[in-house]
Amino acid sequence: MAHGAIASAGLEFGGDVRSTGNPMHVRSNRWACAAAALLLLATSFISAQEGGGAPTTRLLVTEVRVKPDKINEWLALMRNEVVPALKKAGVKRYTVFQTLIGNTNDFVTVRPLPTFAEFNGSAMLESALGDKAAAVTAKLRDCEESVHRSIENRHDDVSLDPGNAQALFVSRYRAMPGRAGDYMAFVHTEMYPVMVKAKANGTMSGMEVTTSVQGGEPGIITLNMYYDDFTPLDGPPPLAKTMGPQATAEFLRKGAGLISQLEQRILKRVPELSF
Repeated sequence: MAHGAIASAGLEFGGDVRSTGNPMHVRSNRWACAAAALLLLATSFISAQEGGGAPTTRLLVTEVRVKPDKINEWLALMRNEVVPALKKAGVKRYTVFQTLIGNTNDFVTVRPLPTFAEFNGSAMLESALGDKAAAVTAKLRDCEESVHRSIENRHDDVSLDPGNAQALFVSRYRAMPGRAGDYMAFVHTEMYPVMVKAKANGTMSGMEVTTSVQGGEPGIITLNMYYDDFTPLDGPPPLAKTMGPQATAEFLRKGAGLISQLEQRILKRVPELSF
């Protein structure tokens, strides 16, 4: 259907221009119309992934791979230089995780990004540290193998504040073609009410549902499950503990065919770098 819409739009636009007698204009405008249609389709797709008009919080997610022999130096720089600078710059919430199952020299930092205007002018470290910023940045870069930034939108209507939970179980999914909206509706109506009960009875500490936007594959859905410690990971997941076997089987039946799993990781919160 998308291809048909693009082709139809291109032919109609081409028909209007063809009377000019310039084939280059015809081809150029066909491509322009097709590009516009693709942009519209992509925007609609991302909107569907994000759950339409549901409230979201934009998050800046930075994945840092630290050189194995430089982890202690990097942690010290973050603790003594970066975190105080971020607080001075007015950052209200900043959380750092280290991967336990996966590449263990990978760290993930997460904080809200209220506005892209933050990237205008001087970087945050430069604003907070002044002339000292260049030296601190150079030391950090010497410790790092790679740094990757991305934007994720947290779906606040289906997220439960984890507080300072220490353990994080991350599951990343890709919605099956045309099923992104169905999956988000499933999370809202089927999963979220159960997770509210699971948090209330202490089975888990919190949950976040995010959708990737810029800096990665658009529309990837991430489910973050938080726990006070790692002990609960030995048993069934919170859904199964809360619902019981029969209801869990029905839950899985309803959600079948909506998503495909891409990755699972286990991370721990780094308390001295988080606020």
